[in-house]
Amino acid sequence: MMKSTIYNLYKAFKSKRARVLLLCLVHMFSLSAQTPRQDSGAKGLSTAQPLMIGFRVPEEFWSHEFMIFENNKYVMRTLAEYRGKPLILDFWATWCTSCVANFPKLDQLKRLHGDKINFLLVNSFDKDTTKIATVFRGKKTEKYRTQTPSVVLDTFLKQIFPHKAVPIYIWLDHFGKLGALSTSDFLNDNQVKVLLARMKGAQE
Repeated sequence: MMKSTIYNLYKAFKSKRARVLLLCLVHMFSLSAQTPRQDSGAKGLSTAQPLMIGFRVPEEFWSHEFMIFENNKYVMRTLAEYRGKPLILDFWATWCTSCVANFPKLDQLKRLHGDKINFLLVNSFDKDTTKIATVFRGKKTEKYRTQTPSVVLDTFLKQIFPHKAVPIYIWLDHFGKLGALSTSDFLNDNQVKVLLARMKGAQE
């Protein structure tokens, strides 16, 4: 049944680039399925089930309170402000140099598409907030400065989108539906335009 579903999805993709992306997604989700879910309920934290492509994020995705680093300070808030627009989550870690090097790409895409789409960094690996802040403030990473906020000390989002490697990008449409899980190679203007075109088509 799984092979049949993948085959049907494969036929639906016409471009060679889209087919490569699909194969990448299938591979990544097969890895994700092997990742044990961290059940943090015993510590009083929320737990959530992994999300499959085509399904919407749970309601708690929007109401859960996260610690977010923005404008050189840490604040606590929900993701409610991102609701109703496409959202790309960029999972990263301080030890991942390629993750940090890709930060300016998010700012560039935001400048190109403005309020039509949102981007949010997510750090689920590091537990040292001082070390995390150094990435955004330190001289060593000065050329990679970004205006994109980052969720830090995350446990909740990694349960919904389990992964073993970073950077990893989660593509959500304006309904909060998971459209893709990709590597940095597919984070570009053309793919963002495809996401926005689907939103426009759904509204017409």
